[in-house]
Amino acid sequence: MEEQNTHEDLTMFAYLNYRCQPDAPPVRVVMLSSPKLREPAIHTLYLYAGVQRIEVLDLPDSSRLYLLGDPVFGDRQRASGRVTDWHDGALNLRALYTEVRGHYYWFLLKDNFVRCGTSFGGIYPLYWQKDAGEVYVCSSSFYLARHHNPGALNRRNLLERLLFNYSLFDSTWWTNIRLLGSHRWLTLGKECAREERALGLENYFGHGVLSGREVLEELTEVFERESRLFLPDEPFAVSFTGGFDGRTLVAAARQAYRDDFLTYSFGMPGESDIALPAKQSQQLGVPFLPIYLDEAYVRDHALTSALGFMQRSEYNGNFGRPHYFYAANVLSKRTRYILTGNFGSELFRAMHNPGVMMTQALIQVFEAPDDSWKDFLRQAAGRPIALHFRTELDALISDFERFLRARADLDINQQFYCFVLEEIFRKYFGPELVMQSYVLCNRTPYLSLPFFEALNKTVWSGLHARLFDKQKNRRMKGQIFYSAFLRRTDRQLYRMLTNKGYSPADVLESYRRPLLVARVIYQKLFRKEVGDSNAVETYFRRYQHELLRYIRPEDHCELLQSGIAYLMESGLTRNTLSIDELIRLYSVSAGWTAAAQPVHPLEPSLSL
Repeated sequence: MEEQNTHEDLTMFAYLNYRCQPDAPPVRVVMLSSPKLREPAIHTLYLYAGVQRIEVLDLPDSSRLYLLGDPVFGDRQRASGRVTDWHDGALNLRALYTEVRGHYYWFLLKDNFVRCGTSFGGIYPLYWQKDAGEVYVCSSSFYLARHHNPGALNRRNLLERLLFNYSLFDSTWWTNIRLLGSHRWLTLGKECAREERALGLENYFGHGVLSGREVLEELTEVFERESRLFLPDEPFAVSFTGGFDGRTLVAAARQAYRDDFLTYSFGMPGESDIALPAKQSQQLGVPFLPIYLDEAYVRDHALTSALGFMQRSEYNGNFGRPHYFYAANVLSKRTRYILTGNFGSELFRAMHNPGVMMTQALIQVFEAPDDSWKDFLRQAAGRPIALHFRTELDALISDFERFLRARADLDINQQFYCFVLEEIFRKYFGPELVMQSYVLCNRTPYLSLPFFEALNKTVWSGLHARLFDKQKNRRMKGQIFYSAFLRRTDRQLYRMLTNKGYSPADVLESYRRPLLVARVIYQKLFRKEVGDSNAVETYFRRYQHELLRYIRPEDHCELLQSGIAYLMESGLTRNTLSIDELIRLYSVSAGWTAAAQPVHPLEPSLSL
């Protein structure tokens, strides 16, 4: 397991122990040279950057704002004067997200008052717990669990992961540790600890009625300005696959006259996500780094990468994504920054297919016209699990009802996108970015509040598409934006084929529509991709026995009594479950067993 420990000391870290008392002293800040704390003092905020960084803004009311992560400024000097309201000096979250993009934690300090939260989308998790008049805030739930009383293992959290692949709302592996909600802040002061909703996404949903060439041109201008801000002041890499998201970012970098970047993608040799960008990068004169998920990768790296992903994400990831861990380590030897198309497709395209990001159980919650979704959740869990977690299932249903009631004035599409922005983005993509933060900075230009607000005024936003629309021609609306951006910024990329068989020009130019249809039909009939392009099933089948020995579900009563251990064993011996179902069970069980003995996720005691 040496590969996992290579970058142990590089993870960013934040910790605060705040004692609730009327005459609490001012909180001091200590910048750490290592994330390891021996005897942390009370009323001290400890910050460690690793490969990320710490920025400090002195605000007009003499308070200080500490940013930990990879904050992206439009104008750093201007940000200091704009992130607070002029009349009362309070932090304005909309202003903060507008002036400072990127992924980061923030801590506002003034005298004995502390307020903290995370960047737009809440991608980096911030945990907190209250115990006997003291509040603990930390970037690591496992650190809190090791050093304070985490409470019992959280059965509700286990159930949520079984149904949805990730936990929901504020639950963690332990009952006493809470996850701070996205677009919320935690205030520590006279009232001890108070979590509040600080920004309502529904205020940025727009009406989705603007369309036409001029509107499309304005939207591409907004994204060009935003994406230029995300380009770091040093060499970087851009994720370039066969689709639209990545090539749009390549075009943005070329439009900014940057010649100090490389492109990359990963997959099995010969797959379109490797072969196509390799060929097109050569034509563009841009260096390309292929990250092959071949037999050598499966043999030498896949298992340790799978365990590394789980451990570095504090078991919020899953065993189906080892290639992200492997790719991050490969890329970190070449650059500190990558730009990826994360969140792009989800903002433009109506979600429609159940999968790892969005299970059928979740679809039913929003799609069912009546209360039938409640019965569906019970059926989806399976009779043994539904009976074992009956109390937790009832509580989960109540929380979904509360979520929907709080947004009763929104239509069902807007309710769903509130869930996407507040839950799915941070719970699905978050573990990937947390894991990557150990070794590099992942910048995601599509997740920007100014662009999000501009997009939602137009018809091209997925927010205004039909919920779970399966009509492909309607779901292609987002490709119109990508194509318009490429036409504006990079005519060479605009004419190049995607791995869908057609080019952006085919999408945008009406006289080429017959060619678009012909190419789609040809792609569907004659150019099918080989399955398992990321070698997930290959590695998982090969190392299933080792993973089972690593997890040891038979040692944990909850996994035995609920039937989870039996399902894992039967899936191994009888092939009764799909690969996705098995990966879900193994991932959830690995997290449960690690949470039962919350040592540091990277310590050797967790290795095979």
